[in-house]
Order: sequence, then C-alpha cells, then structure tokens
Amino acid sequence: MSPPADASRAPAREGFRQAMAWLHTWAGLLLGWLLFAIFVTGTLSYFKPEFNHWMRPELQALPPARADDAAAVAERALAALRQHAPQATQWIMRLPDERQPEVSLLWHAWPRERFQTLLVHPATGDILTPRATAGGDFFYRFHFELRTAHQGRWVQQGRWIVGVATLLMFVALLTGVVTHRRIFKDFFTFRPAKGGQRAWLDAHNVSGVLALPFYLVITFSGLMIFHSLYLPAGIAAVYPGARGTDTASYFAELQGDAPRSAGTAQAGPPAPLPPLAVAAAMQQAQTHWQGGRVQRLRAQRDPGGDVRLEVTRHDGDRLQYGPERLWFDGASGQLLHEAAPAGAARQTYGVLYGLHLARFAGPGLRWALFGFGVLGSLMIATGLVLWTVKRQAQARRPHAGQPQRLPFGERLVSTLNLAALAGLPLALAVYLAANRLLPLHWAARADAELACFFSAWALALLLAAVSPGRRGWCALLALAGSLWVLLPLLNAATTHAHLGVSLPARDWVLAGMDLAFLATGALLLALAYRLRPLRAPASARPPAAVPAHLTAARGHRVGA
Repeated sequence: MSPPADASRAPAREGFRQAMAWLHTWAGLLLGWLLFAIFVTGTLSYFKPEFNHWMRPELQALPPARADDAAAVAERALAALRQHAPQATQWIMRLPDERQPEVSLLWHAWPRERFQTLLVHPATGDILTPRATAGGDFFYRFHFELRTAHQGRWVQQGRWIVGVATLLMFVALLTGVVTHRRIFKDFFTFRPAKGGQRAWLDAHNVSGVLALPFYLVITFSGLMIFHSLYLPAGIAAVYPGARGTDTASYFAELQGDAPRSAGTAQAGPPAPLPPLAVAAAMQQAQTHWQGGRVQRLRAQRDPGGDVRLEVTRHDGDRLQYGPERLWFDGASGQLLHEAAPAGAARQTYGVLYGLHLARFAGPGLRWALFGFGVLGSLMIATGLVLWTVKRQAQARRPHAGQPQRLPFGERLVSTLNLAALAGLPLALAVYLAANRLLPLHWAARADAELACFFSAWALALLLAAVSPGRRGWCALLALAGSLWVLLPLLNAATTHAHLGVSLPARDWVLAGMDLAFLATGALLLALAYRLRPLRAPASARPPAAVPAHLTAARGHRVGA
C-alpha cells in the first residue's frame, strides 16, 4: 500500500526548506561584513549633498538657490571660468539647487588628461576655495566601488566585488522568504526580554520582514545598474567594435543620444571654446519642459569642430533616471536634438536606476528611505551575530564534563563581527572628526581624511582580535558613541554654524546633521552599556578555599 500523497511530499518540502536554510546562512555569512559596510555607506549616500555641505563649512553662508535666477548664475559662472581658465576646451557646469548652494564647474584644456574643478559663488561670481575633502562622495563611491572619491586603479575590481556581494544578498533574501514559513507571524513577534539566541532571531526576522520589498528592489536594481559589466555577452553580440564591444554606441542608444556624425574629424588640437548662447538655450529648455528645472550644462566640440551645448533637466523632477537632455548649437542657440529615452526596456532600466538612487525623493521620503537602509543594516548585523550566538550556545554545553572550545573559524567570525559592526561606526566618526581637526591648507588633506578612516577601522580590527568578547564590544561601541556625541561640540569649537546658531535660524540641514550625530552617539552608548561585562552571580562563583587550620580543627572534632 503506497503512502498518502501528502506524507510523501512532506519530506521533500522539508528537505528543500533545509537546503534553502543552508544556502541562506552561508550566502549571508560569506560576505556579510562587506555587505554591512556597503549597506551603511549606501544609506548615508541618501544625504550625500548634506554631508558635503557639513564638511565644507566655508560654503555654508551661500545664499539659497533661486530658479528664476538660473540663467544669470550660469553667465556669472562662465565669466569666472573665462577669467580663470580661458584655455578651456570643454566644461561641465552644475547649477545650484536646494541641496547644493554653489556652482560646480569641471573644465578641461588640451592636452590635460583630467578635468579640473572650480567652485563659483552664485551671486557674485567669485572663485570659492573651501577645504579639500572627500565629503559625502566617499560614502557614495565606497558603496559601489570600494574606493575613495578620487580616481583609482581598481574601479572594475571593486565593482565586481560589490556585484558578487549584492548577488549573494539577493540570494539570501529569496532563500530567507522560503526558509521562514511563518514570515507574516514573525513580523509581529519580538521578544527582546528573552535574550540570547531567541532575541537575536526575533530581531533578525523583524528587521528582515519589515522592509523586505525595499531590500528586494534595492539589491535587484543595484545589479541592473552595472548589467553591462556583469552580462556583457549580449551587448557584444549586437554592438561589435574594432577592439571588442562598442559600449559607447550601446550607452548612446540607451540614453537616447543622436547618432554619431560620420563627417571628417577636426585635425589638430581643439581650440578654446568661444562665448556661447547659454541664456537662450536655458530659456528654450525650460519652455520645452514646461517649467522644468535645468541642472547641468555641458559644452564641447563635436568631431567636426562645431561647438555643442547640452542642457540637462534636473534629475529630481521625475522618478526615471537618465534625465531629459537637449542639444543646442553653441553659437546660435538653435535646438538640434532631444535625448529622451523611449521604449519599454530603456524606461524600465531608467526606473530601476532612479529607484536605487532616489534623486526624486523629497526630505520626508528621503528620511523614510534612510530608515529602511538602517533596518537593512540591522538585518545584516543581527544575522551575523545570530550565527555566532547559536554556535557559542552549543559550545557552552558540557562535553565529557568540560565545555567545548570554539573552533578557529567561529572565533574568526566573532572577531570580524566586532570589527565590522562596531568598528565601522568608529571609523565613520573618526572620518568626520578629521574633517574638523586636520590643517585647512594641507595639500593632501582629502587623502589624510581617508587615511584616518581606514586607520581607525584597522585599529578596531586589532582590538577585536585581542578581545572579541563582551569587553571588546563594550569598548568599541563606547568609543564610537563618545566620538559621535562629541562631533557637534567639535563643530561648535571649529565653525560658526553650531546648534546654537542653526536651530534659531531654522537651518534644518546643519541642525539635522548635528542632531543626527547626537542620536547616533546616544544609541551606540546605550548599546555599549547593554553589552557591558556582567559580574557572575554568587551561586555561579567557585567556593572560597577553607584555611588549613580550620580544616584540621573540624577533623579533630569529628575524630573525637
């Protein structure tokens, strides 16, 4: 007699779920420490312009941007560029907005290989010289390239490593959904008072389920952004080039650019750019976009030597990334081409890209996304801690009368957990403090800030290797929390934009940064107090040794 159908299917279902649980555990553990750093820096990148603003106090007194003054601001910035770099053969200008008050100009002059940066006062046209800093761009670049905000040699390698980590997280998310049979019940279950493995498991489940759609979208869109790097075969088949894949033509079509001119290329080096019809082009662009804002201007020569002016719409005006662009003749201001990506595939890619960057988000939605990012970081952190707590509980069970010693691999995971989860907040606080403490006119100042960041993280790793237990957790979290709490005080001692000034002036950007630093420090200090080493209870202490003369006396009484 054959077994019932349900009875035969149950072992198969359980076996599949156990396999998914195994895959969920190891996919999350192998690069979990790197994923934590990627998620934390990506979460901070939602406020990249605000970090740039806080870390360059010399620009904090600039007037707020006005949309009706954009053309005049652009003309003043170009006048400053012609005076400072009349030999420029191409330039890119980013106009100020509510999150970036200065005009940023990148200019290039033949035969230089790299662009030079110029910051301009929007109201006066004066050249601004703030302190050199990597600013919030460091968080942004580290998030997907594992490098500094400057050009580096290992760009592709960093993107590949981040891509592998992102893929593992995507696998961990999908297998986690399969593994947790009571996923909706776990959403409402959190028992921190029970402590130990149960509390960590509940924290991992709650943080994982609460923002699960956000995690799925952010990981899948992160993989799609660099699809040309991870899946190049299809592009190579359709866009062959003389030296392999013609990626330039692929991305030109993806972005809706005009086909390349087949005319004869200009001989000799490019000549400096003449005065351009910038105001007329901006006016036409705003009319064409029905009042849409202009964010960026770019001027360069085409292969035939004619000057072209590209006007880009502000990327905060819509969800889809890859903003609309208009190309104008530089001399006459006549509209030549509109780059508006169309088609289902290009629009889907643009929407996924836009969802990942969230440039469209206002302050409220940006804070909500920041909160989801914090939850994602907690999900990764609790998963890593849960792995060690479970195995430490197994090791405490006596085996042959003696507690087992943790294997080397598990001790290594405990050390890396401490270095990553507590060391990264310490390194971030040191990075922000270095911005205020390093000499202002130091030529290598930006690199020194990054050296402070990585040195502090390396020091945290050394401390974790020496003391990976509760004492190490308490020390690192207390040190990190103290530094975060001291950041507003350090800001008040070195600048004029402290909470006593920003709060009465309702400057919520600067005040919000200082208040967020205080909240972060208070949370880390609370965790340090919670994880402080505990004294063993009296019942668990070994009995005190009995003096020899008392033992002899007791024996004498018994003999009597």
